Amino acid sequence: SDPMRFICKERFPKKYRHPQLDVSLTKSRTKSEARSLIRCRRADIPCPDVLAIAQWSNKQDAGNGSMHSGKGESNITNTSTTSSCLFLECVEGITVREYLEQQSAAPRNNQTKGADEGSEPKMKRARSEDTDTSTVPDKFQREERITTVIDTHTLCVAHTIGTIVAKMHAAGVVHGDLTTSNIMVRTPPASSGELDTAWKPQLVLIDFGLATSTSSLTNNKTNNASSNKKAKPHKLQHNAEEKAVDLYVLERAFLSTHPESELLVEEVWKGYRGYFEGLDCDKSDDMVAGDAKKGDMTAVSSCSSRGGDESVHGHVAKAVLDRLEKVRMRGRKRECFG
Repeated sequence: SDPMRFICKERFPKKYRHPQLDVSLTKSRTKSEARSLIRCRRADIPCPDVLAIAQWSNKQDAGNGSMHSGKGESNITNTSTTSSCLFLECVEGITVREYLEQQSAAPRNNQTKGADEGSEPKMKRARSEDTDTSTVPDKFQREERITTVIDTHTLCVAHTIGTIVAKMHAAGVVHGDLTTSNIMVRTPPASSGELDTAWKPQLVLIDFGLATSTSSLTNNKTNNASSNKKAKPHKLQHNAEEKAVDLYVLERAFLSTHPESELLVEEVWKGYRGYFEGLDCDKSDDMVAGDAKKGDMTAVSSCSSRGGDESVHGHVAKAVLDRLEKVRMRGRKRECFG
């Protein structure tokens, strides 16, 4: 059999922190990342599998940093350093950022292949150290600006990102660092510029170092009408705030890294809303099946026709996206006033 490939993510000790505090933070953050990954795996969210956790401590002399045997002089101050390693599954493929950049470069290298009908391929903007842009007319600078390719593949990737992020939020995990560099594409299509209609993106979320946990929406034991009524308003608002910040980081990553990718961002929101609406439809279908067993043949299977009171997950998605608009406003004020 082929040898198993894995990734070792090590958290090194920080010398600027107090040794005891550093040991505590290093252990807790490593365990927190492992718990978030395990929680996602149990919810069938594509992410690396946790293989093992290793921790070890070394006593070093504060003076020269050499290894200390424990039999030194009494006037030597010792510090304890702890390293934590998280062994994860190695995910093959490229990041979404690399994928979008490759797709944007494909129309340029293949002339008009892969470009949408009625649109001309845009050239990548020259770097300032290679070309003196002060002597180049503005119209040529505008033509050289790179744009993100919007086609069936990239829209499908964006929609899948929204679905996976919604599934992660429903499972009670907030990533904390959602960028196109922290999402992998397992089987990227060939960068030939030709669209493969049979290709389906297989995305994997990585780097859960800043992940936190919130209340899960998919737990059958707590996901009922009575528990939702008893939920504290400030707790629901707090969860919506964390998830909205997660989406805001993802939005800024798209707009700042991939120029003119607004359509991709909109597709991400469609995938996000669609997942929660699908949960409501599944719940409605289960209720219809139960009514049918009881002999009630007047039940309907459409989730939209069962009333707004049962659209629990749809309200959650709306609350998060509404809070996202408030987070955007705070971000704009910070950019304007510093």
